Amino acid sequence: MNQTCAFAPPARFTVVGDVLRPARLAVADLRAWPLRRVRVSFECATSGVRHHRFEGPLLHDVLRTSGPSFDPARRKDRLRFLIAVTGGDGHHAVLSWGEIDPDFGNAPVLLATRIDDTPLDPHGPQLVVPQDRCGARHISGVTSLRVDGQYVSPGP
Repeated sequence: MNQTCAFAPPARFTVVGDVLRPARLAVADLRAWPLRRVRVSFECATSGVRHHRFEGPLLHDVLRTSGPSFDPARRKDRLRFLIAVTGGDGHHAVLSWGEIDPDFGNAPVLLATRIDDTPLDPHGPQLVVPQDRCGARHISGVTSLRVDGQYVSPGP
């Protein structure tokens, strides 16, 4: 019997934008950061309450490694930075740097490497926002994280 095993290459995602060190990473690379485990329940509009277990590093830790280009001497400078997350299925979410920064919101947002003990290597990481009641910002198969510090509030 002749069987051929075709292994898909691991999904990769990019960290781009206003960072000093853009990166192209795979789920396996995310295991270099300290991993957190969380249990999450969220309401899905079509299927009701969903319960999952996720494991992965904090989004903040991963993005800090890429060197966001805010001015470290001006503490509030980082508050104008936004993070745009894109999934392979076309879903998008935007978070603010202040949400995930330990000096401000300190939200434990993850880039999950596992869901319910299943590795996400072939699909890409999942953005997990544990504090959200609705799972709409849980982005599967993340393909891009874009850090954008160009936002400047309009004048009065």
